[in-house]
Amino acid sequence: MSWSRYITGWAELEVAGAEPERFLRALAERNIPFWDAAPPADYTVTVRVPSGAVKRARLLAERTGCQVTACRRRGLPALFGRLRRRYALLGLAGAVAAVLFVGSAFVWQIGIEGNQTIPDGIIRQALSQCGVDIGAFWPSFSQDQIRNSVLLRVPGLRWMTVSVRGSHARVVVRESREHLPVTQEKQLVKIVAAKAGLVESVQPLHGTALTEPGSAVLPGEELIGGYTTGRFNVQGPTRAMGTVTARTWYELTAQSPLETRTKVPTGRKTVQWALILGKTRINFYKGSSICPAGCDKIIESHTLQSVGVFTLPITLERTVYTAYEIQPAETPGLREQMEELLMQRLLQAVGPDGEVTESQFTASAEDGVMYVTLRAECREQIGTEAPLSEADLAAIQEKIPPKTEE
Repeated sequence: MSWSRYITGWAELEVAGAEPERFLRALAERNIPFWDAAPPADYTVTVRVPSGAVKRARLLAERTGCQVTACRRRGLPALFGRLRRRYALLGLAGAVAAVLFVGSAFVWQIGIEGNQTIPDGIIRQALSQCGVDIGAFWPSFSQDQIRNSVLLRVPGLRWMTVSVRGSHARVVVRESREHLPVTQEKQLVKIVAAKAGLVESVQPLHGTALTEPGSAVLPGEELIGGYTTGRFNVQGPTRAMGTVTARTWYELTAQSPLETRTKVPTGRKTVQWALILGKTRINFYKGSSICPAGCDKIIESHTLQSVGVFTLPITLERTVYTAYEIQPAETPGLREQMEELLMQRLLQAVGPDGEVTESQFTASAEDGVMYVTLRAECREQIGTEAPLSEADLAAIQEKIPPKTEE
């Protein structure tokens, strides 16, 4: 059934006669809409027609030798007709409509989106100081005034907006980004080893290679010098660029207890109810709501609202305390979990451009503790930039031969 039929209303007729099919043909010949025709019994048919066509349908039933034995009206007009004399229900419906209409002009929920480092509490405090708070009359909001005031109170924000729909204020913010220092193209640097390894290849794009494949290097050792050379001598300092690929070795170890302590529910539960009206809380229990020792606390909140339509400051809160006991338990798949953790640490250390060529795990247990060790051989780029110091520049200047006057 479509909404249009429900709004205009319809009637379900039960027609009895020697030939009820003549009645249906008469409806079709006179272009009277009908639907859901069905024979519930012999010489009887039920059919639905619009509310405005009931009188004409009764006349056609008499003309075709049939009789309308029942007429059940449905839809919005019929509903209003039944409520016409029920003044209490009409008053209650009007009161609810008035409450929804008036309540929709106030803010009853505030949601904050887009913040990553600034806590919600700081933003809510700034909004409250600017008039955006629970129970605020939102048609009086001024977007420009709120935005400017909040941005002044919270220096870490660079942009924000407030939109209200169904008594729900949606606050979207953007945080200021720290400006990272821009690398200067003419900065004088050298390439040094970030970690120990056995050099496999050196590819200097700018500068002078100071190591060869097959050489073992230590962390901090200079690999590509920050100076240029001609055919026979040093020409001057520069910004070194290039890559140095080397074989590296790792040994990573992790440890974990063989047994862990886990929570086992005892079956005992305690339920507390509370009603929150705006900023007022009404507790339907005695004592404190602090979670006692040996219990898990779960809070469920049910707000009287229709998402995107209206929100009322009425929330029913249900708190469940579940008692538990701590018991020892073995961790299933402990070694596999530790091996996966070590491999993740290794891949993070090697970086996205590196690769693990060989790896081997060993495990042992001692005094209730499991030890897992990963030994691996990798291939990765170990060169990293380091600025030229005053000593480096002085050494380069000493290598530059003096100019001879012709």
